[in-house]
Amino acid sequence: MKWFYLPLAIASAGIAGAQPTIAAGRILNTSGDQPVLAPGAVWVIYGNHLGPAAIATATGPDYPASVSGTSVTFTPVSGGSALQAKIWYALSTQVGGFLPSSAAPGNYNVTVTYNGQTSAPQSVTVAARSMGIGTSNGLGTGFAQATIANVNGGVSLVRLTSGNLNYSGLNWVLGPAHPGDEVVLWGTGGGADTANDPGPSSGSSGDQTKAGNFVVTVGTRQIVPDYAGTVSGYPGLWQINVHLPDDIQPDCFAPVQVTAGGNTGNLASIAIAAPGAANCSDSQFPLSVLSAMDSGRNLVVGAFALAKISGGSGVTEESGSGFFGSYKPVELALPRIAPKFNGCEIYDRTFPATELDPSSPDGFLDAGGRLSISGLNFAAGSALTATISALGPAYSILPAAGTITPTTYTMSGAGGTAVGAFTATTTFPGSFTGTNWNSIAAVNRSQPLTFTWTGSGFSSVYIQVNSLTTTGSTRHIVTMNCVVPAAPGTFTIPPAALAYLPPVPASGSSFGSIALEGQVSNPFTAPLTAGGQIDLGAFVSDSGYSKNIAIQ
Repeated sequence: MKWFYLPLAIASAGIAGAQPTIAAGRILNTSGDQPVLAPGAVWVIYGNHLGPAAIATATGPDYPASVSGTSVTFTPVSGGSALQAKIWYALSTQVGGFLPSSAAPGNYNVTVTYNGQTSAPQSVTVAARSMGIGTSNGLGTGFAQATIANVNGGVSLVRLTSGNLNYSGLNWVLGPAHPGDEVVLWGTGGGADTANDPGPSSGSSGDQTKAGNFVVTVGTRQIVPDYAGTVSGYPGLWQINVHLPDDIQPDCFAPVQVTAGGNTGNLASIAIAAPGAANCSDSQFPLSVLSAMDSGRNLVVGAFALAKISGGSGVTEESGSGFFGSYKPVELALPRIAPKFNGCEIYDRTFPATELDPSSPDGFLDAGGRLSISGLNFAAGSALTATISALGPAYSILPAAGTITPTTYTMSGAGGTAVGAFTATTTFPGSFTGTNWNSIAAVNRSQPLTFTWTGSGFSSVYIQVNSLTTTGSTRHIVTMNCVVPAAPGTFTIPPAALAYLPPVPASGSSFGSIALEGQVSNPFTAPLTAGGQIDLGAFVSDSGYSKNIAIQ
């Protein structure tokens, strides 16, 4: 198995003679991108002036201590001898290498020396085990670069849809895993193995499943792997073989994580299809979108809604809003890579408070300055107008109270620089009443949470429970999204699902919220000026409620 998924991004050249600098917090496990390393792990250091302008690489498995004038030293903060790392490659903006298995767990000061000049130290934590799963985007997020041992002799890649790929002289079979398959996860950070360290006789000490207390979580199932160990001849490379239970639920975006030595690594996903199915099948994304995700190209999504929402104060607000967004596959998939409970999916993310949600699109596409909207009570000439943000144009309208009523609405655009002329329609629900809404005063995570409703003209009900915690400059959000049938008029979220939500008050910089909405979702398409159509489009009608609430 080759390290074909490891990032080797080529970046701009450094200035000759400049002192190396390590970017804060950018000493990472190279497959999982987590900031905690392990003895024997492959790491990557990002910064400036770390090496030559053109990438220089070494040949393994006997990797040297210096490549093209670049070396890296790990010095224990608690005292003791410094460790000289082995170097895999060096470049002005990054260095990749191996931490010796002799490194004891603890905190280290790391320095990079290039052409005789040494960087200021940056600290990093080394745990006994910190396993990172390699992913197809090379950033430790999204789709795991997993194989299936029982398919094509292991020359396979887990993907959403079926196909073939010729790579490195091999014909790789592509497709989802199935219940009963032996899935192999690849990565680094499983722990010390002196037999596997870089050297002319790099090998492997074999299975460490029991010694490392390895557990693989797939969805909500915890599975002890059949094998967890290094790969002979490939320093730092680990393989984790996990047998999918015969009764595991199919899930195109099944979350997967490896826990070893009590530490849980990065969150990735694998596609699990129904027995015998050639492709994954998903309730939200058609096969064309799944295939586009596999291709790695950006996807264009049109997302628009007319909403009539009663807030906690009893005030009802009416609005129309939306955008055409360009998403990387992982950005579109992230909210779906989640534990699932009978229609509910739990999206957990932590990110700097000054940055956008990791599932946000790369940008908004221009569809013109205004999108006309017509239907009962909308005045002639009404339109969703564009507001230009850092991402591009987003569209919105705030009509007068009583404008949005049960009828059919049409939205149309004459076209812009990226999206051509299009038309979309939606029919607003006849009525929607949350019959127990006012009685829900708090969310008790140890008790079932039941919502009830009546009404007509909506095809599904959307329920959201949200917990937002702000700590310093970091934001942690856990969102439970549930889409359930309109009938029978009731839905209960079990405590096992609510347990994923951190407790928060009803207000302040950390707070909880809930929403209950009757929905109608009508698909639409629109041409792209560069050719082809958008990948996914929905014009949604929402009638319901939202309020802040304590989560206990």
